[in-house]
Amino acid sequence: MKTKETSTWIETASLPTFSKLSKNLTTDVAIIGGGLAGLLSAYVLAKEGKKVVVIEKDRLAAKATGYTTGFLSQLIDTDTSDLIEMFSEADTRKIWVSHGDAIDLIEKIVKDEKIDCEFMRCKNYVYANDSRERKELDSEFSEMKKLKFDVSMKAVELGFKNRGVMTINKQGKYHDRKFIAGLLPALQRMGVELYEQTEVTDIVGNSPFTVKAGKHEVTADWTITATYQPFNNPSEVFLKKGMYKSYILELEVPKGKYPEGTYEDMDNPYHYFRVDAGKGAKGKDRLIIGGEDHRAEIPMNKKNFDVLEDYAEDLFGKRYPVVRNWSGFILESVDGLPFIGQYKLGNLLATAFSGNGMTYSAISAMIFRDIIAHKKNPYTALYSPERSQTFTQLWKKGRDFGEEFLKGALANVFK
Repeated sequence: MKTKETSTWIETASLPTFSKLSKNLTTDVAIIGGGLAGLLSAYVLAKEGKKVVVIEKDRLAAKATGYTTGFLSQLIDTDTSDLIEMFSEADTRKIWVSHGDAIDLIEKIVKDEKIDCEFMRCKNYVYANDSRERKELDSEFSEMKKLKFDVSMKAVELGFKNRGVMTINKQGKYHDRKFIAGLLPALQRMGVELYEQTEVTDIVGNSPFTVKAGKHEVTADWTITATYQPFNNPSEVFLKKGMYKSYILELEVPKGKYPEGTYEDMDNPYHYFRVDAGKGAKGKDRLIIGGEDHRAEIPMNKKNFDVLEDYAEDLFGKRYPVVRNWSGFILESVDGLPFIGQYKLGNLLATAFSGNGMTYSAISAMIFRDIIAHKKNPYTALYSPERSQTFTQLWKKGRDFGEEFLKGALANVFK
């Protein structure tokens, strides 16, 4: 079977095209960036009666949103035990609950708009590959139980070798491009104006702002920058993030061989996969596996696909056919949490989503909605772009990134 170098989501769902911005506009909210964060923000703001314009440099959902694995998880890339040390038990609980709220929002939109996007609630299985990972898994489980997270360590038959499994209940997965394909008609119905192939070059003024895009301008009371890597590099986050690259394979596996759901191990860099029942060719199951993350500046492309395929063969005891492969970029912050919220009077941004772009996009939408409506949101301070980092936060994440480099990209050079 010939491998296609494209993502499953882009290959299996198409989106309509939209025109370039060709006139000056006035609106309540101008959103720069037409990925999931921008489009979800447009949806919740339009629901609140706001007039919204979305401006995308390329095509809607053609960049980061099209190259994910579509996990909807409350588990983030920083271990719970580290989060407690870096922040507090109360903030760690807030982080967990915020991602639960995000999954709830996406589920509600799917139901309200009747979107056929393979959405399902599922279990997330965190498994240990060896005794070292098992020790870390036991520690994570203990911390999560103290915080009353919905997790268990009951024996589960996963269909592959492991040294223990923690099950997280009520998580989710979906086809994000099909979700967006169903979201776009709802946006248009609510009067959201969508523009593609339009590059924003500057935002000037102060409520109202002037968004400059080529020969045209959009005047807005609020602006939201949701361009993954902020196009205007605001000083508040300029030196507080780094770009990483992750590798993904779609495998064709026998039907029913592995329980449907999402999975991740305890390694660093960690591996993650999802099983989609009946979504492979001829009714087989689709298994999408990712990992081997490293700093984007390190050239590792083909090598890391090979290492990931070797990992899958070792884990499953069989080399399954590779249907597609692709890579995606992950923007990490220095303290493990994204920057979401207000950074100058009226200016809002969302960036550094790490490996949780699906849920952080929804969290961003809810925070933006409440800031613009002058309502209190329980997560505003936690994710604020203007927050300060402590020595403990910087040291913990610095150690984590260093271990990822030594055990990931550097180790892979010699394989």
